[in-house]
Amino acid sequence: MHDITTSFLGLTPTIRLAGCAAAPTQIPSAKKSFGLTDLDENHPRSILNQQPSHLSLTSVPTPVAEFLFDIYINRIIHQYPIYHSSDVVRSFNAIFHNDTVGEMPDPPAEARDIFVVSLIMAISLSTAARSKQARAHALATGLFRTAMLHVSEVLSNDLEGLQALLLLIQYTFLNPSVANLWLLTGLSSEACMDLGLHQELPSSIEIDLLERDMRRRIFWCAWEMEVAVCAGFHRPLRTQNKYINVPFPFEIKDSGISRTHIDMTAPRAKFIPRRIWPFRKIESDIMSVLYQNEPLPEDCPSVEAWMKRTEAEIREWMEEVHRAAAANQDPSVKSHWDEMELYADIAYNYILVLLFRPCPRVKMPSREDLMKGFTAAVQVATGYWEQANAELGYLKYVFHPCHHTFSSAVVFLQALQYCKVEIADLHPLQEVEGYMMCFSRFFSTISERWPAATRCLQEYERLLGPIKKEYSEFVLQRATLFNQQSPVGAYSMGGGDYLEDAMGLDESFAFWEVPNPIIDFTGNDLVDTYTYPPYDWNAEFGFGMDLTLAE
Repeated sequence: MHDITTSFLGLTPTIRLAGCAAAPTQIPSAKKSFGLTDLDENHPRSILNQQPSHLSLTSVPTPVAEFLFDIYINRIIHQYPIYHSSDVVRSFNAIFHNDTVGEMPDPPAEARDIFVVSLIMAISLSTAARSKQARAHALATGLFRTAMLHVSEVLSNDLEGLQALLLLIQYTFLNPSVANLWLLTGLSSEACMDLGLHQELPSSIEIDLLERDMRRRIFWCAWEMEVAVCAGFHRPLRTQNKYINVPFPFEIKDSGISRTHIDMTAPRAKFIPRRIWPFRKIESDIMSVLYQNEPLPEDCPSVEAWMKRTEAEIREWMEEVHRAAAANQDPSVKSHWDEMELYADIAYNYILVLLFRPCPRVKMPSREDLMKGFTAAVQVATGYWEQANAELGYLKYVFHPCHHTFSSAVVFLQALQYCKVEIADLHPLQEVEGYMMCFSRFFSTISERWPAATRCLQEYERLLGPIKKEYSEFVLQRATLFNQQSPVGAYSMGGGDYLEDAMGLDESFAFWEVPNPIIDFTGNDLVDTYTYPPYDWNAEFGFGMDLTLAE
């Protein structure tokens, strides 16, 4: 590990995960904060004061564990194929079915099994709960803490250790309060480079088909996570597209992939990540060009030409997703395609926000471009709200939605300041006020899963207040002048300094210090209030389990 990390992270062969990685992920803000509490041992929010309470896997009834595992193995693992399905099945059986009488019983559970299954249960519980989500969130955090008891044994400096790290990152996307996503994805990216996963091994190297496919999927999962975090934070990418020379893994179901044979007739199960990865490549290119000032492609004579081409690329990507979903004939995966279509609509609009917002390379976008960002921003907030309220089985991530929606809210407010005439020409005041509520509604909804998102709501509404007042007064003034048949130029359209003022709202490099919502200001562990296992998990969280199967 010393070869892939800097010394200040505190990683050694015996201490494999820095303590600061267990600090909460920051939430977006339009104002800077300089609080330094992480290393203050007397501060209740310090990462040095990690609380020991956890929820043992023995507290989860076997029928509930099977239900949650079924969600993971049938839906979630296909979206993040970090593990081969047979490996997680073996780990699950080692814990919940090790007493089954058979010719070849599974070996006793090891630390890695407990780590993997605890996080799988936490991920599925966070996804499956239809009611009392705050309590489900707390129970999932207890399962996460059980996994963390074994972290020093599991995060080894090899492919298996990297897989464990990626599973930890996947859970942190659902609960960013438990660890630092920026640090974790940085570690996983460095590990990928150190292991050479970003380059395809030559065919002359003797490696079986399964291991070659696993190397590919581990890399693309790690890379996708890195891009998601870097783009959310508007920070530089560690692994840019130009350094990558490895094909995508097989799209077929794991049952068709073995060490000696690939059955290309097997069902295509990994169609979701196979489409998300190209989307991330577009997002990565945007971050490289607009935020890291990378050179334009040789066939693009200007930034404007490159932006036009990128807009066409993301539109074609979205349309391909909808075409593929419409062509699907397998009813068993229709809900998967429904989820992917919603994701594609959100992703398309988010890319438009990212592409047409003020950024380091284009500090003063045109009114036409900013209006594209305005329209797309509303769709991002609406889409993520729909996703947050989606049915059982849809992954309920909070990191991407929170950061993307706050970033979109900033662009929305910038446009509302700078493009008053254009907005008023297209939308009546009541409609614009409805758009304003889209962002508040989303932050209110997601705060049940990530309480820190309440601060995003407060910050957005603080910024919205004066801008809403200014826009409403403008619309009233405009209506009055029209009634008086005054010329268009008689009312104020706002000067060029409006956008400069709006740039002050930019959250690109300003993030709040986020207290861990599980620990109150006195240092007491609030999870203890919720981590006692419920008597009836199905009734408690509205799982909709078929109880006849558990008898």
